Amino acid sequence: MIETLRTFNALSEEFVELYFKHDPVAATLAGVHDYDHKLPDHSSEGWLARIAWLRDLDQRLVLGVAWQELPTEQRVEYGALRARIAAMRADCEEIRVQSRNPVLFPQTALDALFLLWTRPALPAQERKEALLDRMIAVPDYLKAARANLKQVPDVYLTVADEVNRSGPGFVDQIARSLYESFPAERERIEHAAGRARIGFAQYQDFLDRELESKVGGTFAIGERWMNYKLEREHLLGMDCAALRALGEEHVAKTREMLEAEAKRIDPAKPWQEQIAAAKQRVPDAQKLKDLYQAETARARRFVEERRLAPIAPGEKLAVIDTPVFERAMIPYAAYLAPGPFDEDQTGHFYVTPIDATRRAEEQRQQLEGHNLAGLALTAVHEAYPGHHLQLCHANRAGSRLRRLGDSTLLAEGWALYCEEMMHEQGFYEDPLTRLYQLKDLLWRACRVVLDVGLHTGATTFMQAVDVLREQALLERVNAIGEVRRYTMTPTQQMSYLVGKLAILAMRDEAKARLGARFDLFRFHETLLGRGTLPTALVAEELTELLT
Repeated sequence: MIETLRTFNALSEEFVELYFKHDPVAATLAGVHDYDHKLPDHSSEGWLARIAWLRDLDQRLVLGVAWQELPTEQRVEYGALRARIAAMRADCEEIRVQSRNPVLFPQTALDALFLLWTRPALPAQERKEALLDRMIAVPDYLKAARANLKQVPDVYLTVADEVNRSGPGFVDQIARSLYESFPAERERIEHAAGRARIGFAQYQDFLDRELESKVGGTFAIGERWMNYKLEREHLLGMDCAALRALGEEHVAKTREMLEAEAKRIDPAKPWQEQIAAAKQRVPDAQKLKDLYQAETARARRFVEERRLAPIAPGEKLAVIDTPVFERAMIPYAAYLAPGPFDEDQTGHFYVTPIDATRRAEEQRQQLEGHNLAGLALTAVHEAYPGHHLQLCHANRAGSRLRRLGDSTLLAEGWALYCEEMMHEQGFYEDPLTRLYQLKDLLWRACRVVLDVGLHTGATTFMQAVDVLREQALLERVNAIGEVRRYTMTPTQQMSYLVGKLAILAMRDEAKARLGARFDLFRFHETLLGRGTLPTALVAEELTELLT
């Protein structure tokens, strides 16, 4: 057993080190700053090197580690590592995201700059030097990366255009902030910023002149690879057919709950009318962030006072505007966790502001997406006790490999579970918030059905938009942004509901086993301490820990 444990620990450490070497932006995201001056090698040769590394590591794990001999904690980590490698290999080797998604490359370049610019982990001088190096590298990075693209779905080209066009303006923002801090280096800063602008301009020319002729094919990854991801990445015992049936079951069940709740509030009005009325109660667009900050603070106090879950030591939360290059796919809000290896544990709660360049009707639709009845739900989901609380705990969970866990089942399942748990605990003050919560639960059930439909080719882009508008009552402009993201993130959409159901099953099992000794705080504390691993693996550990 000792030799098996030693071999596995060495291979898991090798994965962490080479993962960062192959992906410097992921290293910065994680709080490892050895590669902050670099961008990834996304040339064709770079992708082949990544694939060869993953194949070799996977083979050595299978042949060199008798996983049955490992203690529970390491056995779970072995399963998590195999799942992570399976997902990465499928994306690179079979689905080949690098040859079909032109959004990937400008998004990576912009993320590389944003992470350095917005996080205070490094001294200002070091951050400045890393930013200048990365800005200078943008043209060569994008030129090498675009050679991968063979045939791209039209929706990807549309999003790539929107993301890439935001690049020069974002570079200008960074340059202005650097001018203020380092006025004596204005010429160096402008040189680097100019290089970055040239890189985005050249990529735009590529999108406009060359890639338009390569539009075609589908964004769907196909039923085979959906099933593969469900089994190997998420460790779920269901295929596409079973997943779709689960989604349809919960669509029907949630509709019944909505109808019952609407009758309780106002028997004369169906739930659709009540939701439509709730959407008219919108905040002042100029005070959007202030309202989210206030609701986030209220949620944090509630969690502490009711002793629902531990607050992670040293955590902080900043509510900021969604970065401009992210807004094409984030219509409402999102969350960026602090790096697991950063000392500073400040998370960033993105709130997508109203776009003043859009038509008045679209601006109104955007504002309705931030209505006052639903605002508390977003604060719970993204902040306390949702993503921010969970991911800050995960950042301190055991080994380096475990801290890098990124299971959407656990992360999104926890956040959706929190929406329901906070209702159970009496957090929502507005009676319509419960109705809105159920409407959002219907939205998440629809996501399960659409995830399968979009990526097996059974559902078109506009059919998915119509489902979100007609069944989940999303605003058209926001539904389009949602479906854009769905096309690029197969199996992420199903994670909310499926993950929530898995966490509820864990809670029910712990209640049945512990009886009167069950304590909600302890259950949450134990769950949060396991990291962001697939729920099947977390359930295995909880059985031993909650005794």
